[in-house]
Amino acid sequence: MSAVRVFVSRDTAAVALGADELAAALQHHAANLGIAIELIRPGSRGMVWLEPLLEVEIGGQRTGYGPVSADQVPALLAAGVLDGAPHAARLGPVEELPWMTRQERLTFQRVGRIDPVSVASYVAAGGYSGLTRALGMSGAQIVQEVTDSGLRGRGGA
Repeated sequence: MSAVRVFVSRDTAAVALGADELAAALQHHAANLGIAIELIRPGSRGMVWLEPLLEVEIGGQRTGYGPVSADQVPALLAAGVLDGAPHAARLGPVEELPWMTRQERLTFQRVGRIDPVSVASYVAAGGYSGLTRALGMSGAQIVQEVTDSGLRGRGGA
């Protein structure tokens, strides 16, 4: 049986609100119960009012529970949240939350979705695709691409 992927932000606001304690409690209690989890510490999705936010990946979709605290972990695990079970803190699929669906994330599209210290996670989410494409182009083609984009400002701002 593969490990259940769980996500707890390592963002400063989330940490200030107890994310580190939540992550430690998840690891501790899951190990005591013989439950294999893969804890991933991405950046925050920006929903600070829900931090610490626990996301559990089930069938490729992440279900959110929040805000939750370290002292709630035994009850959360007993309720079956690692299987997506109902719970008072259950928010549902994170990508379908109204605050998320109203956004078009450009610069921060990967925040909260990947492990920021894992190159493999970044590449799997399409990271370096622009660099890879540029490496297959000539210098003149790159200059033309930038010119055609309409990019203005010093340093690409």
